[in-house]
Amino acid sequence: MQVKKVTGWLSKGGDGDLFLNFGPSLKKIRFPNRSSKIGKLVERGKNEVLIKARITGGNGVLNIEDVEIIYMHKPKVKEPVPDPSVPSEFARRSWLIMRLPKYRKVLMIQHAIMKYFREFLDKEGFVELLPPIISPASDPGLRGATKLITKVYGSPYELTSSTIMFKQVSATALGKIYFMARNVREEPLENIYTGRHLVEFTQLDIEWAGASMEDVMELAEEMVHYVCRKLINNYGHILKEFRKGRIDCWRPPYERMRYEEALELARRMNADVNNGSELSQKAEEAISLAVGKPFWITNYPANSRGFYYLRDRENPEYNRDFNLILPEGYGEVVDGGEREYRPEEVSRRINELGESENKYSWFLEALQEGVAPSAGFGLGIERFTRYVLGLKYIWEAVPFPKPPGITNTP
Repeated sequence: MQVKKVTGWLSKGGDGDLFLNFGPSLKKIRFPNRSSKIGKLVERGKNEVLIKARITGGNGVLNIEDVEIIYMHKPKVKEPVPDPSVPSEFARRSWLIMRLPKYRKVLMIQHAIMKYFREFLDKEGFVELLPPIISPASDPGLRGATKLITKVYGSPYELTSSTIMFKQVSATALGKIYFMARNVREEPLENIYTGRHLVEFTQLDIEWAGASMEDVMELAEEMVHYVCRKLINNYGHILKEFRKGRIDCWRPPYERMRYEEALELARRMNADVNNGSELSQKAEEAISLAVGKPFWITNYPANSRGFYYLRDRENPEYNRDFNLILPEGYGEVVDGGEREYRPEEVSRRINELGESENKYSWFLEALQEGVAPSAGFGLGIERFTRYVLGLKYIWEAVPFPKPPGITNTP
C-alpha cells in the first residue's frame, strides 16, 4: 500500500464523489468522516478546501486521513469569477482563475499533452534541446505581428518569435531535434477578436535533417493521433466533461489540398480572400467547418512567407510548405515545410523582404559552413489544448495568459 503526504484541493464532483487535486493528478478519494466539519463543507458543493493530508491506496480510489485545513475557498456573490469573454479581467486575475476546478483540469490536460508529445518524439529518436529566448535577429515572417526588442550590454537583441534558424543548424548537428519553445510576438490589436492568438505562447518546434515535406507531415499526423489516443485512454472522463460527449481522434492520413484549392473553396463559401496572400482567419474557419476533419493546406505562395522555406522546383512561385487545419473552426495548429539551406538563396530572399543581411550574419555564416537540407514544423501547444478541450478562447488554455492588446497582467 502506498502512503503519501500531499497538499491539494478537496472538492465535490458533479456525481457527488469527492476528488483531491494534487500535482498533475485528480484522484477520486474515500473520505472516512463525511460528517466532520470539512466533510460537511465539501458535501454541500459550495466550497473547495486546500488541505494537507495523508493518502493511502493504489491506482484506484484513495483513502484520505489526517486532514489539516489550510484555506477554504468560498464563492463570493459580489465578486463573480472573471469571464473569459472579458480577456482583460480574465488575464489580470489569472493567478486566481488557475485555482478553479475547470482550469486546474485544463492545466492537467496540458501537462499530459506536452508529456505525450515528448514521449512520441523520444521514441522516434528526436533529441530535445533548450531553446534560446533572445537573439540578434528572430523570424521575420510573423504575418502582421511585431518582434519585441531588448538590449544586452547595450546591443540590441530580439525576443524569440520563432526558433526556425536555430532548428536548422541544430538538426545539422544532431539529425532529429525538437524544442518546447516559448515565443513572444506583439500581435495586432484586432487579433484579440480571433480568440486564438496570444502575445506569449508555446510552440513544439521539430526539425529533421534530410527529411522531405511528406516525411514530416506524416510524422505530425502520427504524433497528433498518438497524443489524442493517450489523452482519451488516460483522461477520457475529463475530455467528455469539457466537450459534453466524445472527441474524435482522426486516423491518418489526413486530406490534403493545395493553396489554390483552399482559395477556391473559401470563395465558394463567400469568404474574403486575396490571391497570393495568407488565408484570412474567417476563410480558414469557413474551410475548417466545411471539411469537418483535420486537413492539410500545402504549397503557399512564396512571397507570402519568410525566407526559410524551400521553393517548389517545378513551380517556384510556391513553397514546399504546409499548415494543418483543425476541424470545427479551430483553424491552423501546425505550420512547417522544407527549408532553404543554400546561402545565396537565403541572402536573395532576405533582400527581397527588405531585411538587412547584417542582422542575420551568424545564420549566413552557418549556411556558408554547410547546413543540412531539412524539414520541420511548429505545433501550437495552447491551440492544441484549446481544440482538445473545446475551449472558446485560447487564453483559457494557458497559465498567466497575455491576450493581444492587454497589459498590466501577471
